[in-house]
Amino acid sequence: MRTRGGRLSLAAVAAGVAVTAVLSACQRPVASVAPAARPVVAASTAGAGAVAPPTPPVEFTIAPVDGASAVAPATPVSVSVSNGILTAVSLHDLDGSAVPGTLNSATHSWAATTGLVPATTYAITATALDRDGVRTDQSATFTTAPAAKVLGVKMAPLQDEVVGVGMPIILYFSTPVTDKAAVERALSVDASLPVIGAWHWYGNTEVHYRPVEYWPAHDDITVQANLKGVDAGKGVWGMENRTLNFSTGDAQVSEVDAKTHTMTVTVNGDVVRTMLVSTGRDQYPTTSGVHVVLEKTPSVIMDSATVGIPKGNPDYYYETVLWDVRISWSGEFVHAAPWSTSAQGHQNVSHGCVNANPVDAKWFYDMSRRGDIVMVTGTPRPLISGNGWTDWNLDWPKWLAGSAVQS
Repeated sequence: MRTRGGRLSLAAVAAGVAVTAVLSACQRPVASVAPAARPVVAASTAGAGAVAPPTPPVEFTIAPVDGASAVAPATPVSVSVSNGILTAVSLHDLDGSAVPGTLNSATHSWAATTGLVPATTYAITATALDRDGVRTDQSATFTTAPAAKVLGVKMAPLQDEVVGVGMPIILYFSTPVTDKAAVERALSVDASLPVIGAWHWYGNTEVHYRPVEYWPAHDDITVQANLKGVDAGKGVWGMENRTLNFSTGDAQVSEVDAKTHTMTVTVNGDVVRTMLVSTGRDQYPTTSGVHVVLEKTPSVIMDSATVGIPKGNPDYYYETVLWDVRISWSGEFVHAAPWSTSAQGHQNVSHGCVNANPVDAKWFYDMSRRGDIVMVTGTPRPLISGNGWTDWNLDWPKWLAGSAVQS
């Protein structure tokens, strides 16, 4: 006869005849357990009237324990069993986000492979088979402690923005990151026209991504910042994941030559306009290097006092200037300068900006977008790192040296 749980009892057979009875088990099929790994119950050789010993119940050990609170997010989560085989474990938060883990069939145990999120309640469910193949489930819940500090992030470009081919991806963090490698490993970049690129840290609160060369024109790019549950160090935790989608437009690259007093504008490799310009005079030279367009404004009041030329100085100016395309944070623009048209193409007379006639300046303003390249040559003053998005002034080995995982 069959007993509860699917075990076969031994029945007496003909008197005086020795019989070996083989116990079999009925059990639910479990895909994750190979038949060879199932427990084997030894055949009974007891005589007539022998009774099989009861099968010991499966015993679960779950850590953290059921009902635990204020659990440190870095606490290991594990499940193990005795008197049976662990077949499946599920760990997820109350929103259904799963935490991955690894099942070890040799030790009948499971361990989570990623950290937890602060201030979050988790549910864990484990399934095991006893020695007769009967299934048993066990569950528990626990709650993690709140983070000492939360890692907020702002991203550039903007969502769905069309940018120039020199636009870096920029993440600005709300609090310093001390475990940069952990944060960087949580970041990914995918593009419809694939590129080779890398992240580069500027201090502890800002990280940029750029390809080896400029982005391809008309590329669609997706940035994933999977920071939820990431320990950024010193009690700082990521609490959410972010996704950014943007694209590049035409490859618009302009070259300003301070010695020939010209600016040559190319679109997708073709020269579309050559403009006569005037760059910074000897006392206030324009910075040489690869600039990236930061923003554009149709009208700006330019006050030389903001760049160290106070009122009363012979070089002081306070002027409303039109068609302003900013290329550095220190105040360099490509803009209209009707007062210097006679010097444009012949002499450098500005205070550091690239002066153009109003028609050319308006045309350049209209076609420019954030991330376009403006390369300046022929001046004695280099563009300083951080004075704008200066990423392209580093060669690739130096760029990689700023990565926490690739340097």
